[in-house]
Amino acid sequence: MSAVVDSGGLPDEAVPGAGQDVVALYREPYGPVHSSGATGLRGVALEEFGPVSEPVPYRGRRGIITYWPVATREQTVVCGSLRQWRLAVELDFEPVWVAFSAGPVELRWRAGGRLRRWRPDFLARTADGVREVLVLKPPGQESLPVSRLQVIEEVARTAGWQVRQVREPSGLRGRNLGWLAGYRFPTGDEEGQGRALLEAFRAPTGLRAGVAASGLDELTGLDLAYRMLWQRRLLFDITQPLLPDAVAWTA
Repeated sequence: MSAVVDSGGLPDEAVPGAGQDVVALYREPYGPVHSSGATGLRGVALEEFGPVSEPVPYRGRRGIITYWPVATREQTVVCGSLRQWRLAVELDFEPVWVAFSAGPVELRWRAGGRLRRWRPDFLARTADGVREVLVLKPPGQESLPVSRLQVIEEVARTAGWQVRQVREPSGLRGRNLGWLAGYRFPTGDEEGQGRALLEAFRAPTGLRAGVAASGLDELTGLDLAYRMLWQRRLLFDITQPLLPDAVAWTA
């Protein structure tokens, strides 16, 4: 980690006190690591920053480090676990979030005579301009540990964030999103073919049947249909298997 630049909070080597004395570390793109109190986080676009430092895998860790190129902006999100990666797929798919980053801030505080460190899973900005800190619920539990929840809620109140506890997509929803994610980037000029598909799916229709009605060959048409499902130009029931005969319709 590079040298820390003090942005108005406690310096990096200081030990945070009790209550509101939480130190936040974050790194601007291609810049140094900054240290601040919670007030120094207000208005900072952490959802556009990378991690404070890249996650380092260690023996016994469940998951792998992945690099997720975001579909709608020139940004690559570094995920430190498969759970984070699965949530990144959903954040990229859902239009409610327009920007997000994994682990862009590290919080430090003193509790029980020990220095605690924690990186909340994601900082995200909604289409309405609201910044949210998203934290994954521990497996099999309904909430974060009370100590962490109190810290993040206190920091969020000061920074102007909202806190959302979430689970990563799993089961059928997770498999559907994982499949569509492979089609999230457009290839070439597809406008004319896209208009033909939109016309074919004005009424709910199976994917293969709609492709056939559009006049496109099956492989080309299905590839484009999946891209349009990711783009939400076509809609489908995400609780049903996304098979070639799954029903879709024009948004």
